[in-house]
Amino acid sequence: MARTGHPKIRPPRKLGDRIFESIAVGALVFGFILVIWRWGTLPNSIPIHFNAKGDADGFGPKWMIWLSPIISVVMVPLMLWLRRFPWLSNVPIRITEENAEYQYGLIVRLLSLLACFVSLLLLVLVHDTISIAGGGSSLLGWWIMPIFLSGLIGPIIWYLFATLRGR
Repeated sequence: MARTGHPKIRPPRKLGDRIFESIAVGALVFGFILVIWRWGTLPNSIPIHFNAKGDADGFGPKWMIWLSPIISVVMVPLMLWLRRFPWLSNVPIRITEENAEYQYGLIVRLLSLLACFVSLLLLVLVHDTISIAGGGSSLLGWWIMPIFLSGLIGPIIWYLFATLRGR
């Protein structure tokens, strides 16, 4: 269904948006570098699943270490690309000429924050997988699930409050 009546403007990107985007791209690139750098030292079986406490409870072939960087290389650029077209977003309020720049700015910020968080989370998972596979210790613990959920849900809740406040 085509969106009619939504103003097609691009809000100016703020410094925070640029910082989150840079971190997202940096973490994505570093994830690939980390896998390439450590590939030769990985055993044939690596942890591929972690329970809620952060303990490895599933193992698979070493090629599966590429899944997190591949997921990151699909999700992060897609989120960063979508932020260029905020008028395509489904939002909880009516977008008008008067509120478009503010509302679109919030959408850009939300996508930048989520891209940053997803990229960092996948980087931490790659690092942890490599560390555990090499006999090291895990960075993950019981706290990873609250951080994971807060990192995904927190920006969405912030966005909803900011959107409704800026009608």
